[in-house]
Amino acid sequence: MYLYLPRGNALSAAVAATLSILNTDITSQRGGAGDFSPALDGDLLANGDVVKSSTAGRAVLTFFDASTMTVETGSQVKVTTLNRLDNGGIQATIEQSLGRSWNSVQKLKTPDSKFEIKTPTSTAVVRGTSFEVNVVQNADGTTQVTYTTDEGELAVTANAGGTVAVPANTQVSIATNQPAPAAATPIPPSPTLRVTSSAGLGYALTAPTGATCGSAGNKAEIPGCLVNGNVLTIRAPVAGRYALTMTSAAAAQGATVKVEALRGATVEATQTLTRTFAVGDLVRSAFTYGAATPQTVSAFEAAELVTSVCGAQATGRVFSGGTLDERYAQFEAFVRANKSAPVSLVVNDADVAAAVTKLIAEQGSGLPITIKDVRITLDGAGVHLSGSATTPIGDQSASADIAMGPVNGKLSFRVRSLSAGPLPGTLLEQVKGQIEKTANEEAATFPLVVRQVLFRSGCMAIIGTTPQ
Repeated sequence: MYLYLPRGNALSAAVAATLSILNTDITSQRGGAGDFSPALDGDLLANGDVVKSSTAGRAVLTFFDASTMTVETGSQVKVTTLNRLDNGGIQATIEQSLGRSWNSVQKLKTPDSKFEIKTPTSTAVVRGTSFEVNVVQNADGTTQVTYTTDEGELAVTANAGGTVAVPANTQVSIATNQPAPAAATPIPPSPTLRVTSSAGLGYALTAPTGATCGSAGNKAEIPGCLVNGNVLTIRAPVAGRYALTMTSAAAAQGATVKVEALRGATVEATQTLTRTFAVGDLVRSAFTYGAATPQTVSAFEAAELVTSVCGAQATGRVFSGGTLDERYAQFEAFVRANKSAPVSLVVNDADVAAAVTKLIAEQGSGLPITIKDVRITLDGAGVHLSGSATTPIGDQSASADIAMGPVNGKLSFRVRSLSAGPLPGTLLEQVKGQIEKTANEEAATFPLVVRQVLFRSGCMAIIGTTPQ
């Protein structure tokens, strides 16, 4: 366990960046000072906070305007400034001192809005675009930064002087003490993965890294991913298994999803999935992409109906059906019978509410307040609890926000905020500490090496592998 003291209940996802862990080994530093501590899904980041990924860690920052920043392995970024303007705009300055990030920035709504990324050699200013920033430290101590624009345009100003425009399909590199070049250069040719669906079919693609990109309403977390209507393209895709989630707002006979692996204009491999959809069907499939020459795309895995987006985007053997007790019993049996196997446990709002109510009934006597009538909401910012609390000063409305995630392969909980009427902060800290202690003691028995806790609206998936 480690000590974490939230900065108060004023910080919310409406004024901050929400952290999502794609793979474990993500740490954060609050306010740019002190030690780095393990980060969890649902953590909120504001001015001065730093995120660092290990050689295996990946994460996504989602800003309150829906812009995203995917932090790749071996990277470090700092939220220098993040303000929500009264007119609905955003002012964000991010310092990226190391590694690679993929940025999908929403079109800025107001003239005084700003989104910029500062690096050791230069600053990129955007007003709505998709681009990559790669900061490399050389052996001699100098730094080289490459900006690659896939959509829109960047204005990159070098610390040593000069500004260069970097429009779509171009890139520019600026080294320590080097001025901006006169013009950007074309992005070198690379393989491309292209996904095309029938009109009216919504879909999301989850890469082997855990990042997701898809049609309307989905984030563009996968580096190099662009969406144009029902067509999705990924520049320089990573090899591995891609999970595909599909749904249709209307009945559709013979709807299709076609995947193509291209090199330039040449299609080197292609596969098509064809299926009839009833209204509201949520369907899961997957394919495996090979990056060799020529590229390969496997046949689609058998499509299956699922009950939630979490079930569709989870990996390995997925347990998502039946009652919670039945599901967990089947999950435990699978864990006992299989070693080092990928597996996911999916739960919904009602499942979590029932589990929390049971835990309070069993363990709640140690708390200075009694919580009842528990209601749970799950979304991309974590677990949100509300209810009523019997306290030394009478009954009060209570609420809490909880972050979860893997720490050294173990499932971990953190109470991000807690309120219960006019109760003093010292008492609330005592309650927080007891809740975290009880929850983490229970989580320590969870029989997985946890890699990711996937939060979506109404559900979550705990993803990992069975012990060796």
